[in-house]
Amino acid sequence: MRASRLRARALTSGVAVVALGTAVVTAASQGTASAARLEARGGHATLTAGVLHAFTGQTAFFGTNAEDACRAAARVINANGGIMGDKLNCGIFDTKGDPADAVPVTRRMLTSASNLVMVVGPDGNDIPSVLPLIEQAKIPEMNTVGDPRYDKQTSPYFWRLTPSDSTQGPAIGWYTASSRYMKITDVFTSDLSAQTTVTPFRNKYRQMGGKLLSNVTMAPDQTSYQTEVASLIGSHPQAMVGEMDPQTAATFLSELQQQNGKLLPFVVTQAATQPGWLPAVTQAVGPANVAKYITAVAPDMTGKGIAYQQYVTNLKKVGGTSFQLGNTIVAATYDGVISFALAMDEAHSTKPQTYVKYIRAVTTAGHGVKVVNTYAEGVAALRAGKKIDYVGAAGAMNFNKYNTSARPYAVYHYSKAAQGWVVSKVLPATALRP
Repeated sequence: MRASRLRARALTSGVAVVALGTAVVTAASQGTASAARLEARGGHATLTAGVLHAFTGQTAFFGTNAEDACRAAARVINANGGIMGDKLNCGIFDTKGDPADAVPVTRRMLTSASNLVMVVGPDGNDIPSVLPLIEQAKIPEMNTVGDPRYDKQTSPYFWRLTPSDSTQGPAIGWYTASSRYMKITDVFTSDLSAQTTVTPFRNKYRQMGGKLLSNVTMAPDQTSYQTEVASLIGSHPQAMVGEMDPQTAATFLSELQQQNGKLLPFVVTQAATQPGWLPAVTQAVGPANVAKYITAVAPDMTGKGIAYQQYVTNLKKVGGTSFQLGNTIVAATYDGVISFALAMDEAHSTKPQTYVKYIRAVTTAGHGVKVVNTYAEGVAALRAGKKIDYVGAAGAMNFNKYNTSARPYAVYHYSKAAQGWVVSKVLPATALRP
């Protein structure tokens, strides 16, 4: 769900990926050996976090968000002595949001980035084509991809910082039925990123006694949706549930308002919390209508205390926007970089194949485990011989056995005073169950 729509260009063939992978593994092995020699002689290096995302095109905001989160985390790490004395740099690698373009860019990153220790990204458009290359190179990567196909993956190098769409669908179904919207129409765009939520939502909603009056599926970014709006109104729903990108949502909702005389209650996925959605929709239908009719259900990553304060301070220092300050995915990515760095400190090594075994060790609660909220606290505790659980700007990681963060979900409402989303309540764990 978090990735924007897939383009029509075909993915690179499996044969090509395997061939690229062979070259990548060789180059990555050479880089790892170089890092090992550096550690052995006690020198210091500049380590690279490869930010592998779209930085051009319609999904460029994914890259901007990931870069700013990485740079903010690197600023914190470097201000506290680096990773065992090594500074961290965020290298930018533009996939253009296209699977075919992503493969050569990934190959270039893996073969040319100096002391590559982690990959930040990619998003759901690109991950099917490039994940095999990253895994073959044995470089830990962190992503925010919602695709349920990765719910039971077993690679030790894959780490998902946000929950799967297979839990978001049930959470939305639970909230909708619990809000007594028992007769609804669902309205999802036809792209894969939206469709991964549809079946889990419908199953949960029906399980709770809800009735789907109709289903409206629309192609994204059209100039008009009058036919789809008429179909929705004709089914006479109490509310609607779905996902739309900013342009689609602005057009669809403004036409609904015109044809129906008013909006309907709209429960939307966390797509509404991404850049551009609120500005487009509030301009189309007005802030008062957004506050009255629209509710978002998204992972609860509303951090508090020193972890969140440090995140905000450093994100501002690297030029982060006001939107990013409250964005759940940006905060989770920042925490991902910090936790990978702490895993290196725990492992006493920056070698990816070594420290990857310690990521869970520094992000898991337990008896005698010290909760730390900043990189400096984590390093100090590790030096004191303590086990740690990093709980950062986006809250606890809670990685399950498949390396997916099992965070709770929350209900978000638009606040005219805050000019953004605010959490009104956190959903119970039962809401996430299929």
